[in-house]
Amino acid sequence: MSKQYGILVDVAYCFGCGVCVIACKQENNLPPYADDKPGTIGTSWNQVLQISEGVYPDVSVHPFPLHCVHCENPPCAIACPKDAINRSEDGIVLISRGKCNVCVDQPGGVKKCIPECPYGAIQFSEEKGAVEACTLCAHRRGTGDEREPACVRACIGRCLTFGDLNDPDSKISRKIREAGKEVYVLKPDNGTNPSIRYIKPPGVSLEKIANLAKAVVMYGYKKQPHV
Repeated sequence: MSKQYGILVDVAYCFGCGVCVIACKQENNLPPYADDKPGTIGTSWNQVLQISEGVYPDVSVHPFPLHCVHCENPPCAIACPKDAINRSEDGIVLISRGKCNVCVDQPGGVKKCIPECPYGAIQFSEEKGAVEACTLCAHRRGTGDEREPACVRACIGRCLTFGDLNDPDSKISRKIREAGKEVYVLKPDNGTNPSIRYIKPPGVSLEKIANLAKAVVMYGYKKQPHV
């Protein structure tokens, strides 16, 4: 059976430190500050959002890590006119810079993949002139090498678990079985079948914790403008 790498996020153990965002920037040579250069929007391949629900004093607040969810059926790949976005053999959605021309030949120069991503995961770097997204640190893995992505390795709260979703004996598969019905994916009605899974905090409804429309950005970027 082929591999399907993914991450399980136990939301209850995230305390919003933002170390995962910093680790991703360091590992992937992304701009360390908010801007690539003065007056431009920076890039971040993962984010930490803050989801709040309720009315004071009955308020619930949860930090919420968000990556490219590495869809089994990625709408960004369908939208790409250059066939530059594809799923690898281990289930990771990757952008080929050799094929991507950032849609300079499309009407208005609109980058087709960015608005098609339901999760706001694809970024455009003005400095690099490139479309980018989380790769689950695919460059860290080779034959027999199962090293974790930088964000997982750096997580202080240990809320991130990486592994092969198709391996029933992997740590991530065991944790998913243990969590049972508490495990969910974002926007299941889209039919994308994400490889990033979540465990909702005890006592919190799924409707609350999965409603990203009301989320506030703590670290990184929830979504860039469609440019």
